[in-house]
Parts: sequence; C-alpha cells; structure tokens
Amino acid sequence: MRLKGLLIVLIVLLGQVVFAQSKSEIEEQGDKAYQNENFASAAYFYQKIIDKKGVSSGLVHPYEARSWVAPPKKTKAERDSLKLEAPDTNAYTDDVVVLHKLASSYYKNHDYLNAEKWYAIAVNYEIDDVEVDEDLQSSRLWYGEALMNNEKYDDAVIQFEEFKKETPNMDLAKRADKGIVGCYYAQDPSSTKNGVEVVLSDSNMNFGTSSYGLNYFGDETTFIFSAAGPNGVVKDEKHQEESNFLSDFYITQSFMGDGYGKPTNFNPPINSENNEGAGVLSIDRTTFYFTRKSALNNKEVTIWVSKNFNNQWLQPLKLDEKVNVEGYKSMHPALSMEGDVLYFSSNRPGGIGGMDIWYCNIDEYGGLSEPTNMGPYINSPGDDVTPFFNYFTKTLYFSSNASGGIGGLDIYKTTYNEDEDSWSNPKNIGKPFNSSKDDAYFIINKQQSQGFLSSDRVTCDCGEEYEGSLYCYKIFQFGQPDMKFSISGTAFNAETDEIIPNALITFKDIKGKMDPVFVTTDEQGNYKRDLEVGWDLFLKAQKSKYFGDAASVSTSGLTESKHIIQDFFLSPIPLGELEIPGIEYDFDAATLRPKSREILDKLVEFLELNNNITIEIRSHTDSRGNDDYNLRLSDKRAASVVKYLVAHGINPDRLESRGMGETDPLEDCSKNPDCGDTRHGECDCHQKNRRTAFKTTSEDFKDVFKSK
Repeated sequence: MRLKGLLIVLIVLLGQVVFAQSKSEIEEQGDKAYQNENFASAAYFYQKIIDKKGVSSGLVHPYEARSWVAPPKKTKAERDSLKLEAPDTNAYTDDVVVLHKLASSYYKNHDYLNAEKWYAIAVNYEIDDVEVDEDLQSSRLWYGEALMNNEKYDDAVIQFEEFKKETPNMDLAKRADKGIVGCYYAQDPSSTKNGVEVVLSDSNMNFGTSSYGLNYFGDETTFIFSAAGPNGVVKDEKHQEESNFLSDFYITQSFMGDGYGKPTNFNPPINSENNEGAGVLSIDRTTFYFTRKSALNNKEVTIWVSKNFNNQWLQPLKLDEKVNVEGYKSMHPALSMEGDVLYFSSNRPGGIGGMDIWYCNIDEYGGLSEPTNMGPYINSPGDDVTPFFNYFTKTLYFSSNASGGIGGLDIYKTTYNEDEDSWSNPKNIGKPFNSSKDDAYFIINKQQSQGFLSSDRVTCDCGEEYEGSLYCYKIFQFGQPDMKFSISGTAFNAETDEIIPNALITFKDIKGKMDPVFVTTDEQGNYKRDLEVGWDLFLKAQKSKYFGDAASVSTSGLTESKHIIQDFFLSPIPLGELEIPGIEYDFDAATLRPKSREILDKLVEFLELNNNITIEIRSHTDSRGNDDYNLRLSDKRAASVVKYLVAHGINPDRLESRGMGETDPLEDCSKNPDCGDTRHGECDCHQKNRRTAFKTTSEDFKDVFKSK
C-alpha cells in the first residue's frame, strides 16, 4: 500500500512537472505570436494556459487580413462543444501576467467582446512584476475602451475614472479623459448627423474574409479597393496556397446607381504574394502609391510606388528610408491635388503616439523631402491613420482611436486654410459615419453627396471552420442630403450701435461668373439670403451719409450645411475733411514717395468700397515760405494724388483736387513758443499743418449698381 501510494504521488508530481514545462512552452509561443502582432494566435495560446489545457503541435495560423487572424481549424464536434459560459474567476493567481496578456491579445485583435470579458477579470489582479511593460499594467484603461467598443458607455466612464486615480502616467490619464468625453459624446443626440444613411456595399465589393480601403481611381466612377479572398495572387499555385488571408487590389466601376461591376484583380506587378492595400492614384494617373505588408512578418509594412508607362504599370519600388524607416511601419498614402505632398501614417520615431499622420513634399522628379509630423493638434497619443485629402474642399479626413471618439477608430476632418497656412481644429464627423467599432478609410466625392468608408461594425462571415475575431473590415457606402447655406446679419451705426434700416447690401461674385445681387435691410436693420455651394462672395453695405463696410464670405470647401452671420458697421460721413496720414513728397516737389503710394493704395480700396461718393483731395502746407509758392506747390501735390487714384481705376468724375496752401492751418504756429520764427522755424506744429486730406463733396449711387 505504501508503495502504491508513493507511485500515485510520483505520477501526480510528474504530471505537474510535465504541465509546467508545457505551460512555459505554450506561453513562449504566445509571446512570440504577440510580438509578431499575430494577436489571434497569441490569444489562442494564452487561452490554453488559462483553461489549464495542453496544446497540440503543428499549428498553422493563416495571415491576418487587416486584423482578422484565424486560429486553427476546428472540427464540427469541437465547434458544437463550445460554450459561452463565463470562466471561473477564482483561479488566476498563478497566471496573472498571462491573464492580462490574454485580455490584451483580444483587445489588439479588435475582438472587444472577449476583451471585455477577460479585462473584467484581469483588473482584479494587479501585476507585481515591475518589468512588465506599462501597456499590460494599464488594463483598466483598455477595459474602459473595450466597454466603449461594446457601447457600454456608462460602465466605461467608471473604468476611466478609476484608472485616472491609479495611474501616474499623465499621457494615459489624458487618454482616459478623452475616453470620458467620447462616452458622453456618443450618447449625445447631437452626435448623429440627420439624413445620412450608411449601408453595406454590394457583394462585388465585399467578398472573401475582408474588404477595405476603397479609393477613387482616376475618376469618381472607377474605384480601387483591397480584399482578401479566393483567386488572389499567391507565391506558389502548384502547392495550392490559399489567398483567403492575403489581400490584393481590385478595380470596379459604378453603374450610375445600379450597383458596381464585377471586380478585376489588379494583378502583378502591383499585386504580389504579400498583402497590398490602401492605395492612391495621382490626378494625372501616372503614379500609384500603395501599402504592402509582408505575408511572413506582420511588422513589415511599407509604402511602394509604381509608374505607368505606355499603359503598363512598371515594377513597384519601395520608397526610401525617408518614408520607410527600418523596423517601423509606414502605410496609408494620400496625395494633394498637385501630387506634390504625400500624406501617410507611421509609428516611426519622433511621433506623438502610436501611428501618426506625417507628410513630405515631392519634387518634380519624384524626390521626397524629410517627413514632417502633423503635430499634436492633429495626432493623438493613440493611433491616427488612413488619411484622405479631398482636393475640392482642402479637407483632410483621418481616423483616430484616442481623440475622444465614439469608440475604436473614429473618422475626423480638418480643413486647410491657405491664407493662414494652418489646419482647423479636427472635428469628429459623428454618427452614423462613426460607430462604436473601428471606422476608417473615409472618402467623399466632389459634391459632398456620396462616399465610402471601411468598418468592422458588422459580424464577419468567414466560414464555419474558422473562429477568430468576430469582426473584419467591410466596405460601406453613404449618401447625405444636399448641403444648404444661408447668411443673415444686421447693419449698425459704428459709432452708436444703432440699427440702420434700408442699407444696401451688395453680393458680388469674386470669380465674376454671375451678376451682382442686391438686398436691403428691413426696418430692424436685418437682411438674409440663401447661398449656393461653391460661392466666393465680396459683400458690402452702404447707406447715404455713411461710409460703407465690407466682408468676404465663401461656401467653397465647406463640408456640411452652414448658416453664416455677417453684421456690418457703417461710420457716419463727417462734415469736415479727413486727413490721409503718412502722405509724403520729395522736398520742394509734388513727387509722391514710395511710402505714400502704399497709403494711397488703401485709399483706392476705400473708394472702390464707397463708390457712391465724390471727394475733394486737399493738400496743405505750413506757413513758412511765400504764400503764392505754397499755394502752387499744394495744387501740384493734390493733383498728383488724383492722378495716382485715376491711374489705379478710380473714375475721374468722382475726384477733385484743391491746393489749400497755408490758408487753413490746424494750429496757429505763431502762438507756439517752440516754433520760434513762424517763417523759418521747425516744430511739431508746422508738421501738423503740412497734410493731405479729403472731404466728401457729394453722394450718388448711380455707379453702385454696375457689374464692375
């Protein structure tokens, strides 16, 4: 009996040793898959440890098409035996790090249901190992984001608040703050754009295990996109390699509202045995930039370029180290209209967070400048990816997962202001474009009426033999109502803020494509008018006995409906003359100095605005010198100003000149002790009297209603 008992003990101990060894080997396999960013496979190995199960050898893990990696095939019996019951939460003390790795693997594989389930357990177990990276020690933050992805916003806020209490990392605390903002935004009815419908595109775009990254290809009726499915390009057809997990480019055309044509494979040399996706064609159709991801190494993601010669695409070349930094990812190319700016996303050194949006200039020979990070104004501590530049609105669309969005990757937009050389504050474009899942690869047409995006918001149908991530990218299309624009405002007295009824408001097309339009303010000083898409207008308000006011208004480049408020402030015309400060002449001459011309250019603008007034240009001298000489000199100087104004387009009938000599001084310098001899001394008093001014002599609105 004692011998039998000893044998039993030995058998138990041997079993524990064998399991301990297999556990170490399994975790090593999981770590290797995790480091290679094959997160579905990593979750498979870690799950074996958590479930206290061994693992068989000879596993084959197909390549992931975007985020979807299938674990080993299961038999029907194994599939039928799967249970969705929650695991025992009391048995993970010895496997705390593996538990956090398991939750992280599901999270990074975008399987947010399983991520939520395992993070809910993992956050109850702290990691004592200080050598474990901060990513695993921040499980409560990722738990909150997983809850957001599953639309459990109130629960997510609780986890974000708890995380902020326990983390010393201010950057991650800020990310939690943005998560809280996103949770409230997601539940705010104003986050939904009315009249927009986002629907799954037809099966000619969505086939195989995933479809994504649709873009225009030369025009707005031809499209290129990526898909992982059957009959793709493989390395060795003789060995019956499958292309279901290798993405290729496909081209299709729109049938003017009747669906899309059967897609054709772009074929080599663009498509290869690796993975191709996210491409952009230059507007002259000669250059194609695209992303290529290695079929063997998930971390090897680079941007390539191919040139079209005699209607043939040449062998692609990988962009140099300026864009493709060894050991880092570069992907998602986008182009400016002129093809002289390349936007892309990369996790290269020098960024703000994970993946950032960068850009570099392209010279006439295709050479690239050193890339520039678009900065913290656009990039976040998380991932910022899939840029698309709309030429017509100068708007950059991109996706971010750490900017206070609804959940996962959300689509944002920022518009470039050429005058200020700056980008507008990025704005979340809201639901239904964005969902609680990942939404990216956004494009929109010139009219802002239709477009496409890629999203994993629907469950994948990848075949019963695979059980991996529940989601993969599919292509969605959307339509939105016509944009509506309008303008209104009030005319005020600039000195008293009183309203001005019956003021004339002129709408003039800067491009000269339409005749001017006129409206008048009502009894309350108000006006309003509808505007059209693509208008660039110069507006001015005028009223008798007032100087006018002007403004510029544009609906070009706007990406959503807008009501513009533009008020005008009109200054009463004074009875006396107004000095034109800074007018200078050569000594003892009527020749205008360069500085005077700059000032008179502003007077030209003033007279163009106030084309209802006639003015008299007056030139004054001081009291020094001969009276007759001063009068003649001032006549010549006033005439030189009028001559300049006429030469710059002002109607001579609106201008008079008058030399005042020393007859109308502002001050009597003879009574100023600082001036000494009135005829020969120099002082500030004399300087004030030497001036050029103008006086409004009449008003006539006959020129106001002319086209030019």
